Amino acid sequence: MKIKSIFLSSESNSSLPFVSFCEENGISFLRKSFISFEPVPFVLPEIGDVVFFSSPRSFDFFLSGGINWKPGRELACIGEETKKHIEAAGFSVSFVGENAGNPEEVAALFNQWLGTRTALFPQSTKSNKSIEKAVPPSQRVPLLVYRTIETPIRLTEEFSVYIFTSPSNYDSFSAINAIPETGMVISWGEMTHQRIVNQGGKSEFVLRTSTYSELLEILKKING
Repeated sequence: MKIKSIFLSSESNSSLPFVSFCEENGISFLRKSFISFEPVPFVLPEIGDVVFFSSPRSFDFFLSGGINWKPGRELACIGEETKKHIEAAGFSVSFVGENAGNPEEVAALFNQWLGTRTALFPQSTKSNKSIEKAVPPSQRVPLLVYRTIETPIRLTEEFSVYIFTSPSNYDSFSAINAIPETGMVISWGEMTHQRIVNQGGKSEFVLRTSTYSELLEILKKING
């Protein structure tokens, strides 16, 4: 099929390759997040040999808290997109999940890599805690650093393809919108896919690595 239009539930700068793809292929698009965020004041715990980031946003809110790094503390993250974001800020990452779209797989590998050390998990009020739950309770330290707020908006047009980048974005979208029967859905990872399925929907594609390079490959395949 030839894609006529695409909805993407993200307005981040990391989605610019998606914008270029649409412009080069004459595809109309809308980038619109259906969630917003606000910081939550926090005190950095002394405990935590490793800090695990589940998204670029968790890193940004953690960093904005004016943290002081514990000597020897290592950084870990869910996948390649988050790694790029952290490294662009001048930090190095010791552990990177290979398939960010499959958090259970990343969790198992991270837990093995962590060993007997403790891990700090900066997170949102709506965190799925996918990685954290795989770590023994005595070795995990959850840290609330930002609040996720649903901001639903009614769309006035329909799209050929809908790309949902998080479960929260899908929840907010579906509160007052519906996907047309002809609409194709792409889920940003297994957690988003499961949320859509659990609410009676379906997604034709699920991103395994949760990267924009993987998304573009899928869009090229769909577009023929």
